Amino acid sequence: MNRTPGLIRLLLLPLTGLILSGCSDPSPQQLKKGDELYSYYCRNCHEVKGLGPFLEQLPLTASSLKQHEVVLMIKHGYPQGHEAMPVFTQLSHEQADAVARFILQQRYRRPIQPN
Repeated sequence: MNRTPGLIRLLLLPLTGLILSGCSDPSPQQLKKGDELYSYYCRNCHEVKGLGPFLEQLPLTASSLKQHEVVLMIKHGYPQGHEAMPVFTQLSHEQADAVARFILQQRYRRPIQPN
């Protein structure tokens, strides 16, 4: 009796599963790039609230938040006027930093307005 066809089918099943699992979108925990994280967690709400998808309606001034302050806001909240923004404790420090860096890169492409 030839067991080769059965063995091939047995090996192909898990291999097919592995190949197909690579075709799905990554879970949010696997996202590392700031633009991907921002699009997943932030963009829709910022757009709906009227700030623009990349906060372009929020004036950029010399006293605007710095990168470390944005990270703190993302991870721990910022009660001074930002009560509606959720806290994203599920993000690692590296993910929050990537989002903050992405936001500031987008914002600093425009000129800084005087206070």
